[in-house]
Amino acid sequence: MSYQDQNEMRFSSDLSRFVKTVFYLILLLIVVGILFLVLGCFRISSYAFKTYESIDKCPRNHVGVLFGTSPLDAQGEPNEYFNYRIMAASQLFKAGKIEYILVSGDNQHRSYNEPRFMQKALVKAGVPKDRIVFDFAGIRTLDTVIRARKVFLQNSVTFISQDFQNERALFIADNNEIKAVGFNALKPKNGFINRVAIREFFARIMCVLDVYVLNTQPKFLGDPIKIGKASLPKSLSNKPVRLTSPIKKLTDNALKLREYELIKKYEPLAKKISDNAAIIKYRQEQEQRRLAQARAESEALENAQDPQNSIDQEKLLEQEQAQALESASETAQESLNAGSSNTYIDPNQTQDNPEP
Repeated sequence: MSYQDQNEMRFSSDLSRFVKTVFYLILLLIVVGILFLVLGCFRISSYAFKTYESIDKCPRNHVGVLFGTSPLDAQGEPNEYFNYRIMAASQLFKAGKIEYILVSGDNQHRSYNEPRFMQKALVKAGVPKDRIVFDFAGIRTLDTVIRARKVFLQNSVTFISQDFQNERALFIADNNEIKAVGFNALKPKNGFINRVAIREFFARIMCVLDVYVLNTQPKFLGDPIKIGKASLPKSLSNKPVRLTSPIKKLTDNALKLREYELIKKYEPLAKKISDNAAIIKYRQEQEQRRLAQARAESEALENAQDPQNSIDQEKLLEQEQAQALESASETAQESLNAGSSNTYIDPNQTQDNPEP
Protein backbone atom coordinates (compact mmCIF):
# COMPACT_ATOMS: atom_id res chain seq x y z
CA MET A 1 0.00 0.00 0.00
CA SER A 2 1.38 3.34 -1.03
CA TYR A 3 1.85 6.31 1.22
CA GLN A 4 -0.95 8.21 -0.59
CA ASP A 5 -3.43 5.39 -0.06
CA GLN A 6 -2.63 5.37 3.65
CA ASN A 7 -3.30 9.12 3.91
CA GLU A 8 -6.63 8.75 2.13
CA MET A 9 -7.70 5.95 4.44
CA ARG A 10 -6.64 7.98 7.47
CA PHE A 11 -8.58 11.02 6.19
CA SER A 12 -11.73 8.99 5.54
CA SER A 13 -11.48 7.46 9.01
CA ASP A 14 -11.12 10.89 10.66
CA LEU A 15 -14.03 12.24 8.63
CA SER A 16 -16.29 9.37 9.62
CA ARG A 17 -15.43 9.89 13.32
CA PHE A 18 -16.18 13.61 12.99
CA VAL A 19 -19.54 12.93 11.33
CA LYS A 20 -20.46 10.46 14.04
CA THR A 21 -19.49 12.92 16.76
CA VAL A 22 -21.63 15.65 15.20
CA PHE A 23 -24.51 13.22 14.78
CA TYR A 24 -24.34 12.13 18.43
CA LEU A 25 -24.17 15.76 19.58
CA ILE A 26 -27.22 16.66 17.52
CA LEU A 27 -29.01 13.59 18.80
CA LEU A 28 -28.07 14.53 22.37
CA LEU A 29 -29.39 18.06 21.87
CA ILE A 30 -32.63 16.71 20.46
CA VAL A 31 -33.03 14.37 23.42
CA VAL A 32 -32.27 17.16 25.89
CA GLY A 33 -34.70 19.46 24.07
CA ILE A 34 -37.45 16.86 24.09
CA LEU A 35 -36.80 16.15 27.76
CA PHE A 36 -36.90 19.88 28.48
CA LEU A 37 -40.23 20.27 26.67
CA VAL A 38 -41.70 17.21 28.37
CA LEU A 39 -40.69 18.49 31.80
CA GLY A 40 -42.10 21.90 30.90
CA CYS A 41 -45.41 20.32 29.92
CA PHE A 42 -45.47 18.39 33.18
CA ARG A 43 -44.73 21.65 34.95
CA ILE A 44 -47.77 23.20 33.29
CA SER A 45 -49.92 20.25 34.28
CA SER A 46 -48.81 20.65 37.92
CA TYR A 47 -50.77 23.92 38.11
CA ALA A 48 -53.96 21.85 38.17
CA PHE A 49 -53.59 22.05 41.96
CA LYS A 50 -54.31 25.79 41.76
CA THR A 51 -57.60 25.35 39.92
CA TYR A 52 -61.07 24.98 41.41
CA GLU A 53 -64.29 23.44 40.23
CA SER A 54 -66.44 24.36 43.23
CA ILE A 55 -67.66 27.94 43.52
CA ASP A 56 -67.71 27.76 47.33
CA LYS A 57 -64.04 26.75 47.53
CA CYS A 58 -62.84 29.25 44.95
CA PRO A 59 -61.01 32.23 46.53
CA ARG A 60 -62.38 35.72 46.07
CA ASN A 61 -60.66 38.19 43.71
CA HIS A 62 -61.45 41.67 42.50
CA VAL A 63 -61.28 40.71 38.81
CA GLY A 64 -61.99 37.52 36.92
CA VAL A 65 -60.29 37.07 33.54
CA LEU A 66 -62.53 35.32 31.00
CA PHE A 67 -60.61 33.85 28.07
CA GLY A 68 -62.30 34.38 24.74
CA THR A 69 -63.40 31.89 22.13
CA SER A 70 -65.84 31.87 19.26
CA PRO A 71 -69.57 31.41 20.01
CA LEU A 72 -69.77 29.05 17.00
CA ASP A 73 -67.61 26.07 16.15
CA ALA A 74 -66.13 25.19 12.76
CA GLN A 75 -69.41 23.60 11.61
CA GLY A 76 -71.42 26.69 12.56
CA GLU A 77 -72.97 25.03 15.59
CA PRO A 78 -73.05 26.66 19.08
CA ASN A 79 -69.67 26.30 20.73
CA GLU A 80 -70.03 24.47 24.04
CA TYR A 81 -66.67 25.80 25.27
CA PHE A 82 -68.03 29.34 24.86
CA ASN A 83 -71.32 28.59 26.62
CA TYR A 84 -69.68 26.83 29.57
CA ARG A 85 -67.24 29.71 30.10
CA ILE A 86 -70.09 32.25 30.10
CA MET A 87 -71.96 30.09 32.60
CA ALA A 88 -68.93 29.80 34.90
CA ALA A 89 -68.17 33.55 34.82
CA SER A 90 -71.77 34.55 35.57
CA GLN A 91 -71.97 32.06 38.46
CA LEU A 92 -68.77 33.38 40.01
CA PHE A 93 -70.04 36.95 39.73
CA LYS A 94 -73.43 36.18 41.26
CA ALA A 95 -71.73 34.29 44.10
CA GLY A 96 -69.62 37.37 44.93
CA LYS A 97 -66.33 35.67 44.12
CA ILE A 98 -65.43 38.38 41.57
CA GLU A 99 -66.54 42.00 41.19
CA TYR A 100 -65.52 42.66 37.58
CA ILE A 101 -65.11 40.41 34.54
CA LEU A 102 -62.27 41.18 32.13
CA VAL A 103 -63.35 39.68 28.79
CA SER A 104 -60.25 39.13 26.69
CA GLY A 105 -60.16 37.84 23.15
CA ASP A 106 -59.23 38.28 19.52
CA ASN A 107 -60.40 41.37 17.65
CA GLN A 108 -58.10 41.52 14.64
CA HIS A 109 -60.99 41.56 12.15
CA ARG A 110 -64.11 43.72 12.12
CA SER A 111 -66.30 40.72 11.47
CA TYR A 112 -64.86 38.79 14.42
CA ASN A 113 -64.96 40.30 17.92
CA GLU A 114 -64.74 37.80 20.77
CA PRO A 115 -65.01 40.37 23.62
CA ARG A 116 -68.26 41.76 22.16
CA PHE A 117 -69.70 38.27 21.79
CA MET A 118 -68.87 37.48 25.41
CA GLN A 119 -70.28 40.79 26.69
CA LYS A 120 -73.64 40.17 25.04
CA ALA A 121 -73.77 36.63 26.42
CA LEU A 122 -72.83 37.78 29.94
CA VAL A 123 -75.49 40.49 29.94
CA LYS A 124 -78.07 37.87 28.95
CA ALA A 125 -76.78 35.73 31.83
CA GLY A 126 -77.49 38.53 34.33
CA VAL A 127 -74.13 40.32 34.64
CA PRO A 128 -74.44 44.15 34.70
CA LYS A 129 -72.92 45.83 31.69
CA ASP A 130 -70.85 48.23 33.81
CA ARG A 131 -69.10 45.28 35.46
CA ILE A 132 -67.66 44.02 32.19
CA VAL A 133 -64.30 45.34 30.97
CA PHE A 134 -62.99 44.79 27.43
CA ASP A 135 -59.53 43.59 26.43
CA PHE A 136 -59.51 43.61 22.65
CA ALA A 137 -55.83 42.58 22.38
CA GLY A 138 -56.04 39.16 23.99
CA ILE A 139 -54.80 37.40 20.88
CA ARG A 140 -53.14 34.57 22.80
CA THR A 141 -53.29 33.26 26.34
CA LEU A 142 -49.88 34.81 27.00
CA ASP A 143 -51.10 38.22 25.81
CA THR A 144 -54.18 38.06 28.03
CA VAL A 145 -52.25 37.12 31.16
CA ILE A 146 -49.44 39.65 30.82
CA ARG A 147 -51.82 42.46 29.77
CA ALA A 148 -53.89 41.81 32.89
CA ARG A 149 -50.77 42.71 34.89
CA LYS A 150 -49.16 45.45 32.81
CA VAL A 151 -52.18 47.18 31.29
CA PHE A 152 -55.05 46.50 33.70
CA LEU A 153 -52.74 46.62 36.77
CA GLN A 154 -54.02 43.44 38.42
CA ASN A 155 -51.72 41.58 40.80
CA SER A 156 -54.26 38.91 41.75
CA VAL A 157 -56.93 37.48 39.42
CA THR A 158 -59.16 34.48 38.80
CA PHE A 159 -58.82 32.81 35.40
CA ILE A 160 -62.05 31.46 33.94
CA SER A 161 -61.78 28.80 31.22
CA GLN A 162 -61.49 25.06 30.80
CA ASP A 163 -58.87 23.28 32.89
CA PHE A 164 -56.26 22.89 30.11
CA GLN A 165 -56.17 26.63 29.38
CA ASN A 166 -56.27 27.59 33.04
CA GLU A 167 -53.16 25.48 33.69
CA ARG A 168 -51.27 27.26 30.91
CA ALA A 169 -52.46 30.67 32.15
CA LEU A 170 -51.36 29.91 35.72
CA PHE A 171 -47.94 28.78 34.45
CA ILE A 172 -47.50 32.10 32.61
CA ALA A 173 -48.82 34.10 35.57
CA ASP A 174 -46.44 32.42 37.99
CA ASN A 175 -43.50 33.47 35.82
CA ASN A 176 -44.75 37.08 35.62
CA GLU A 177 -45.31 37.75 39.34
CA ILE A 178 -49.10 37.43 39.24
CA LYS A 179 -51.00 35.71 42.04
CA ALA A 180 -53.78 33.81 40.32
CA VAL A 181 -56.16 30.91 40.66
CA GLY A 182 -58.24 29.17 38.05
CA PHE A 183 -61.91 28.31 38.00
CA ASN A 184 -62.58 25.42 35.64
CA ALA A 185 -65.60 25.64 33.40
CA LEU A 186 -67.21 22.45 32.20
CA LYS A 187 -65.81 20.64 29.14
CA PRO A 188 -67.74 19.08 26.29
CA LYS A 189 -67.63 15.31 26.21
CA ASN A 190 -65.31 14.47 23.33
CA GLY A 191 -63.18 11.48 22.46
CA PHE A 192 -59.74 10.77 23.89
CA ILE A 193 -58.05 12.39 20.88
CA ASN A 194 -59.69 15.39 19.29
CA ARG A 195 -58.74 18.60 17.56
CA VAL A 196 -58.65 20.63 20.82
CA ALA A 197 -56.33 18.12 22.52
CA ILE A 198 -53.88 18.18 19.61
CA ARG A 199 -53.95 21.96 19.56
CA GLU A 200 -53.34 22.06 23.32
CA PHE A 201 -50.30 19.78 23.01
CA PHE A 202 -48.53 22.15 20.64
CA ALA A 203 -49.77 25.17 22.61
CA ARG A 204 -48.02 23.86 25.72
CA ILE A 205 -44.77 23.29 23.87
CA MET A 206 -44.94 26.83 22.52
CA CYS A 207 -45.81 28.13 25.98
CA VAL A 208 -42.67 26.54 27.46
CA LEU A 209 -40.53 28.08 24.73
CA ASP A 210 -42.18 31.50 25.16
CA VAL A 211 -41.54 31.58 28.91
CA TYR A 212 -38.17 29.87 29.29
CA VAL A 213 -36.41 30.53 25.98
CA LEU A 214 -37.93 33.35 23.93
CA ASN A 215 -39.22 35.59 26.75
CA THR A 216 -42.15 36.52 24.51
CA GLN A 217 -44.14 39.66 25.32
CA PRO A 218 -47.66 40.69 24.22
CA LYS A 219 -48.08 41.96 20.70
CA PHE A 220 -49.91 45.05 21.97
CA LEU A 221 -49.59 46.84 25.30
CA GLY A 222 -50.63 50.46 25.79
CA ASP A 223 -51.54 52.94 28.52
CA PRO A 224 -52.74 51.65 31.91
CA ILE A 225 -56.50 51.08 32.25
CA LYS A 226 -58.12 51.06 35.67
CA ILE A 227 -60.84 48.63 36.65
CA GLY A 228 -63.40 49.93 39.11
CA LYS A 229 -62.26 52.54 41.63
CA ALA A 230 -58.60 51.61 41.50
CA SER A 231 -56.32 54.60 40.91
CA LEU A 232 -53.87 54.75 38.05
CA PRO A 233 -50.16 54.79 38.90
CA LYS A 234 -48.21 58.01 38.73
CA SER A 235 -46.18 58.62 35.64
CA LEU A 236 -42.61 57.46 35.87
CA SER A 237 -39.83 59.99 36.07
CA ASN A 238 -36.32 59.89 34.71
CA LYS A 239 -34.91 60.16 38.21
CA PRO A 240 -32.78 57.09 38.97
CA VAL A 241 -33.92 54.83 41.77
CA ARG A 242 -30.40 54.69 43.14
CA LEU A 243 -27.67 57.29 43.15
CA THR A 244 -25.42 56.86 40.16
CA SER A 245 -22.64 59.01 41.63
CA PRO A 246 -21.70 60.24 45.13
CA ILE A 247 -23.22 63.48 46.34
CA LYS A 248 -20.94 66.47 45.77
CA LYS A 249 -19.80 68.21 48.95
CA LEU A 250 -19.70 71.98 49.28
CA THR A 251 -16.29 73.64 49.31
CA ASP A 252 -15.24 75.90 52.16
CA ASN A 253 -15.96 79.08 50.20
CA ALA A 254 -19.32 77.88 49.00
CA LEU A 255 -20.25 76.69 52.49
CA LYS A 256 -19.33 80.01 54.09
CA LEU A 257 -21.19 81.93 51.40
CA ARG A 258 -24.26 79.81 51.95
CA GLU A 259 -24.09 80.32 55.73
CA TYR A 260 -23.73 84.07 55.22
CA GLU A 261 -26.77 84.16 52.94
CA LEU A 262 -28.82 82.17 55.43
CA ILE A 263 -27.80 84.45 58.30
CA LYS A 264 -28.60 87.52 56.23
CA LYS A 265 -31.99 86.07 55.29
CA TYR A 266 -33.12 84.90 58.72
CA GLU A 267 -31.34 87.30 61.06
CA PRO A 268 -34.15 89.94 60.98
CA LEU A 269 -36.65 87.22 61.89
CA ALA A 270 -34.60 85.67 64.67
CA LYS A 271 -35.15 86.71 68.29
CA LYS A 272 -32.27 88.03 70.35
CA ILE A 273 -31.36 86.30 73.57
CA SER A 274 -32.61 89.20 75.80
CA ASP A 275 -35.28 90.47 73.47
CA ASN A 276 -38.09 91.42 75.88
CA ALA A 277 -40.00 94.60 76.46
CA ALA A 278 -38.49 95.55 79.83
CA ILE A 279 -34.89 95.23 78.73
CA ILE A 280 -35.58 97.06 75.46
CA LYS A 281 -37.22 99.97 77.33
CA TYR A 282 -34.35 100.13 79.82
CA ARG A 283 -31.78 100.19 77.00
CA GLN A 284 -33.70 102.91 75.17
CA GLU A 285 -33.83 105.11 78.30
CA GLN A 286 -30.16 104.49 78.96
CA GLU A 287 -29.33 105.46 75.39
CA GLN A 288 -31.42 108.61 75.65
CA ARG A 289 -29.63 109.61 78.89
CA ARG A 290 -26.28 108.98 77.28
CA LEU A 291 -27.19 111.14 74.29
CA ALA A 292 -28.50 113.92 76.53
CA GLN A 293 -25.32 113.86 78.63
CA ALA A 294 -23.16 113.94 75.52
CA ARG A 295 -25.17 116.86 74.16
CA ALA A 296 -24.83 118.78 77.44
CA GLU A 297 -21.08 118.20 77.54
CA SER A 298 -20.77 119.40 73.97
CA GLU A 299 -22.70 122.60 74.69
CA ALA A 300 -20.65 123.26 77.82
CA LEU A 301 -17.45 122.83 75.87
CA GLU A 302 -18.64 125.27 73.23
CA ASN A 303 -19.61 127.80 75.89
CA ALA A 304 -16.23 127.38 77.56
CA GLN A 305 -14.39 128.06 74.32
CA ASP A 306 -16.38 131.17 73.16
CA PRO A 307 -15.38 133.69 76.00
CA GLN A 308 -11.72 133.07 75.41
CA ASN A 309 -12.10 133.90 71.75
CA SER A 310 -14.01 137.11 72.53
CA ILE A 311 -11.35 138.21 75.03
CA ASP A 312 -8.62 137.69 72.47
CA GLN A 313 -10.58 139.65 69.90
CA GLU A 314 -11.16 142.50 72.37
CA LYS A 315 -7.47 142.66 73.24
CA LEU A 316 -6.54 142.76 69.59
CA LEU A 317 -9.06 145.50 68.97
CA GLU A 318 -7.80 147.54 71.91
CA GLN A 319 -4.24 147.23 70.63
CA GLU A 320 -5.29 148.42 67.20
CA GLN A 321 -7.19 151.33 68.73
CA ALA A 322 -4.21 152.28 70.89
CA GLN A 323 -1.90 152.19 67.89
CA ALA A 324 -4.35 154.32 65.92
CA LEU A 325 -4.56 156.89 68.78
CA GLU A 326 -0.79 157.06 69.07
CA SER A 327 -0.46 157.60 65.34
CA ALA A 328 -3.12 160.34 65.41
CA SER A 329 -1.52 162.11 68.37
CA GLU A 330 1.89 162.08 66.70
CA THR A 331 0.40 163.58 63.55
CA ALA A 332 -1.39 166.27 65.54
CA GLN A 333 1.79 167.12 67.45
CA GLU A 334 3.74 167.52 64.25
CA SER A 335 1.04 169.80 62.89
CA LEU A 336 1.21 171.96 66.00
CA ASN A 337 4.96 172.20 65.80
CA ALA A 338 4.82 173.21 62.19
CA GLY A 339 2.21 175.94 62.90
CA SER A 340 4.36 177.70 65.51
CA SER A 341 7.30 178.20 63.05
CA ASN A 342 7.34 180.28 59.74
CA THR A 343 4.87 179.02 57.35
CA TYR A 344 6.67 180.42 54.28
CA ILE A 345 9.51 178.41 52.96
CA ASP A 346 11.86 179.80 50.38
CA PRO A 347 12.32 177.33 47.64
CA ASN A 348 15.84 178.43 47.01
CA GLN A 349 16.73 178.18 50.61
CA THR A 350 15.19 174.87 50.71
CA GLN A 351 17.29 173.68 47.87
CA ASP A 352 20.48 175.11 49.39
CA ASN A 353 19.70 174.23 52.89
CA PRO A 354 17.23 171.47 52.96
CA GLU A 355 17.43 171.34 56.75
CA PRO A 356 17.10 174.39 59.12
